[in-house]
Amino acid sequence: MMKEQDTLFLMALVGVGAIIMSILAVFEQWIIVAPLTIAVVILAFLLLYQNRHKFAHLAESLEKGAFIVALILFILSFIYLYKPA
Repeated sequence: MMKEQDTLFLMALVGVGAIIMSILAVFEQWIIVAPLTIAVVILAFLLLYQNRHKFAHLAESLEKGAFIVALILFILSFIYLYKPA
């Protein structure tokens, strides 16, 4: 259990580092980097609270939803790419 908590703590540190770097990049290219910064902040909070049952369940639900959205977008991109002219 301690190894799992150590891994979660290190992932949270990586998330915090990504937040700091994203904030620095936002000053230069805010249109591109601002959505990424918001997403990384949300993911960092989910990682920090991953050892609590409520947040673990929420993260699993979000993961399932993200997979479905990615699959739908992947299918739509192929339909758009190979549609007859």
